[in-house]
Order: sequence, then structure tokens, then C-alpha cells
Amino acid sequence: MSAIDEPRAAGSEAGKSIRPMTVDEATRAVLPQLAYADAIWARHRDLEMVPDALETGVRREALGGDQELFIRLEWLPGHDDLVHPAVRRDGLTVEWSHLAGWMVRSGADVHAPAVDKLAAPRAVGVLSMHGGLCRPGCTGAEQRAADRWEHAVYLEIALGHYAERTGGRIG
Repeated sequence: MSAIDEPRAAGSEAGKSIRPMTVDEATRAVLPQLAYADAIWARHRDLEMVPDALETGVRREALGGDQELFIRLEWLPGHDDLVHPAVRRDGLTVEWSHLAGWMVRSGADVHAPAVDKLAAPRAVGVLSMHGGLCRPGCTGAEQRAADRWEHAVYLEIALGHYAERTGGRIG
């Protein structure tokens, strides 16, 4: 157990929290979408369509703009799971933003699928597979990807707390 994980006695250190918090809890307070990213990663691993990169974080689109939480899965050009010739040439990006929801992109071909902003990991897997097989925006991908994540309500609550802390909006 590290010093960070050890519980502190109430009032033992001035200016310190009296509630013990693990590194994991602290990170998830700053990046509340991590559990969602973990579930999406696990689904892609189960589908054997593992991206070359999974990035999750916070960014500011413009100076003085709102902070945006994101999850980005990227298959680089030439990846074996990319079947469509243009997608294989350009690579594939499947990205989530707490402000805008899901987006699928390959080169200049960009598609905002009509799925729930907190779509189920299975649904995101469908979007990724269709993007790699035929291209972003394949006909029928949204109908097959209509489910909402079973833990979406918890992420919505965490996003609300995040917005309160940062003064931002939750989209």
C-alpha cells in the first residue's frame, strides 16, 4: 500500500482531505469517461478488432472554449482489420466527445452516426466494424448500433459533477 492509498485520520493533516482516495478514484474524478473507455476497449478486444491506439483525455478546442472530454480509437493506415481499400489506405478513427457524441472518420470521409451519445460498447463495436469493412457511414450501421450503455446514468452523473467543477457544460 502506498502513502497515497493509506487512509488518513480525520484532521491529522491541515489542508488534506479526510476522505481516503486512491489514485484510481482521483484519476476518474478528472477523467470520468475512463470506465466507458475501458468497456469500449474490452468490446473491441472481444471482437478481435483492436485499434492501434486508444486515447482518452480532456482537451480545449479553442482558447477560452469549453473543455471537452474525449475517447479516441484509431486504426492506422494498412491495419489488417481495415478491409475497404480507401479505409485501409487512410486509416479509421472512431471518436467520442461528451459535447458531441460519436464520430467515425477515414480520410476526408466523416460521419456522425445517429446513435445515443452514450452508446453501448457493442454498438460502438458495430460502428467500428462497419467503418473498417465498407467506410464511415455504412448503410444500416446505426440500426444495428442503437443500444445505450447499461452504465450511462452513472457517467451522466459524473459528467454533471465534472461540469460543476470545471464550470463547463456537459453537452
